[in-house]
Amino acid sequence: AGGNVGSYAGNYRSALIGGEPTFAMEDPFQLQLKSGEKVSVKKYFHYESLHYFNYGDRPLRVGKTLFTGKGHLPVPTKAIWLSNSNSVIGNIKWHFDVIHNTLPNVEFIALADWWWTSSCEYADLVFAVDSWAEFKVPDMCGSCTNPFLHVYPTTPLPRIFDTKADIEVVAGVSKALGKLIHEPRMVDMWKFVHKNNVQEYLQRIIDQSFTLKGYNIYDLEKKAQEGIPTLMNNRTYPRISSFEQAQEETPWFTKSGRLEFYRPEPEFMDQGENMIVHREPVDSTPYEPNVIVAKAHPAIRPKTPEDHGLLRSDVSCETRQIRNVLKTSEELVKTAHPLKSKNFTHIYHTPKYRHGAHTTPVDTDFTGVWFGPFGDIYRHDKRQASVTEGYVDLNPLDAKELGVEDGDYVWIDADPEDRPHRHWKKGTEAYKVSRLLLRARYYPGTPRGVARTWHNMYGATFGSVQGHETRPDGLAKNPKTNYQSMYRYGSHQSATRAWLRPTLMTETLVRKEMFGNTMGKGFAPDIHCPVGAPRESFVKITKAEPGGMEGKGKWRPAALGFRPTYETQAMKDYLKGKFLKKKGS
Repeated sequence: AGGNVGSYAGNYRSALIGGEPTFAMEDPFQLQLKSGEKVSVKKYFHYESLHYFNYGDRPLRVGKTLFTGKGHLPVPTKAIWLSNSNSVIGNIKWHFDVIHNTLPNVEFIALADWWWTSSCEYADLVFAVDSWAEFKVPDMCGSCTNPFLHVYPTTPLPRIFDTKADIEVVAGVSKALGKLIHEPRMVDMWKFVHKNNVQEYLQRIIDQSFTLKGYNIYDLEKKAQEGIPTLMNNRTYPRISSFEQAQEETPWFTKSGRLEFYRPEPEFMDQGENMIVHREPVDSTPYEPNVIVAKAHPAIRPKTPEDHGLLRSDVSCETRQIRNVLKTSEELVKTAHPLKSKNFTHIYHTPKYRHGAHTTPVDTDFTGVWFGPFGDIYRHDKRQASVTEGYVDLNPLDAKELGVEDGDYVWIDADPEDRPHRHWKKGTEAYKVSRLLLRARYYPGTPRGVARTWHNMYGATFGSVQGHETRPDGLAKNPKTNYQSMYRYGSHQSATRAWLRPTLMTETLVRKEMFGNTMGKGFAPDIHCPVGAPRESFVKITKAEPGGMEGKGKWRPAALGFRPTYETQAMKDYLKGKFLKKKGS
């Protein structure tokens, strides 16, 4: 009860604040301009899964088959406006493919942020907005892992720069466009923003949310300013998922009303996933990718590669996603990843650092310098991208086999079929910016055959590479924007790419709707659609430069005997606690 370190913490929190449609879906043709009155709600927009965008803005079509259900199909992206998100451009999976192959087709990109991220590097327009400490309008949000409503009150602190609240930016642009096209409703839509009464919109949401009914936004603001938390009106504290279904026999949100572990839908049958089976990862495995690991069973009858006009021997990246081949565990371990014969050796994964959110640990030198073992506020080695830089954790035994010393620079290359991006060519500026260069850290806690880079660092851009190669100090800082990269070249996203699963894009699966206790089938945003961010791949690691000063010799901490496998006798004594003695001994 209440969850643990393995609890799911995804994006399903929209349902917690069910009154959101009174704000996000207010009918623009029947605006409620009176305070405290009923709001007319009508949906005029359609959601799409973001994960098509970093898949090249396209559905999953392989061979002669379209695997994306009609209700899931994306349309080409023409404009993007992001608020406080570096994960849609700058730190997205398959980032360099997005930059080189997808963004050129997008006509307009706007960013609202309070850090100059790598997303801002590629934007047409950047709005400077308030940080949390500068809020001049209130806000609120919730989380799927705790029972609190998080209320952000306004602050008396003055704004550091000439910034606005996010909602003021949107309202201001809408007002300006309304004047251009003589449409007063574009001003009226944001009436309570212009009247400095955003609380009206928050109260409307509160009144229509079953978890918040009875609350008053002004009271919640006052309590927040005093440090008093607000509990959501959930059934249980701590939060217990599906309490009504498990304890009170309320039906589950399935076709049968029960927990279902067999999937009779045709799409699941076609993929061999109608029963609970294990599939190898589609890329990050030393064995044959995406194999269904199961013994022959009369109920597991997936469509084969031949059914889609493909060869069984085709293990190319696109085909792997839908390649249904059954093998027993004994058969699987006798197979090999198709790149193993080309000196690809490691599963490379890029998780988020436990104490960081997305890219925030490196927004300032003060935090970045502590992020790993290569922090150096003086940057004695001018090759270093910043006061810190990206690195990869390797098991020392693996590193020695590769001829890599602790602290050396290494190239990390994923499947050359489509990474660092599709259609890459050696010798081009795009390839130079995109190929991943990292420091190697000896880390005995990493299993053999596995390499790790933390997700949280700003990647290289065309501007940061220009800065690194032309500035006298060698900083990877864009001379035009001052964007600061933590990589000389590439980023951890050089090795990742997007993958789409057919069973996440069906027209037949029955599921709950986003708001309320109603049900539907097929696509629903964040409920039945492509989800997740594949963070791993299978890579080749190649030594690029020695870690010592100016590219000569060993990295100093290793040379001094302070690092794993390099320990001097004094260091070994220190680790055993021999520098301490009991008084009188």
